[in-house]
Amino acid sequence: MTEFEKLIEAARRGDLADVRTIVHGHAELVNQRDQLGATALHHAAFGGHRSVVHELVSQGADINATDTQLGATPTGWAIEYLREMGGFLAIELDDLAHAIRRGEVEWVTRFLGRFPALRRACDTQGKPFKLLAQDSGNQEITNLFGST
Repeated sequence: MTEFEKLIEAARRGDLADVRTIVHGHAELVNQRDQLGATALHHAAFGGHRSVVHELVSQGADINATDTQLGATPTGWAIEYLREMGGFLAIELDDLAHAIRRGEVEWVTRFLGRFPALRRACDTQGKPFKLLAQDSGNQEITNLFGST
């Protein structure tokens, strides 16, 4: 196993001592990418290993590095498991509600294209986006949420 592979495994496990040892001996590995184009920071963030994330960032890891598979940053990886369950950031919910209320078809289309599960989600006040779309009176936006 290469030192880089050991670093990725240590980051996945959240093993701060191993990450620290590897990075201190091989600083050039901190921003190296695996077959997904992900760094050790992506893997540590995905696992929620805060101390490892902090160590990697303090050693120069690019906090906004994007992987080559999805173009996702470590922040995106950190919330991915919640997204898989239908979780969204409050700002995303607020921005979609805002776009619906303003009749901004292009932005509503963009949100729903990126996050199809928003069709079944609610705004931060608990109102289903589908109902918000119907209440907007904009038929094009209402149609984006499917039939009633």
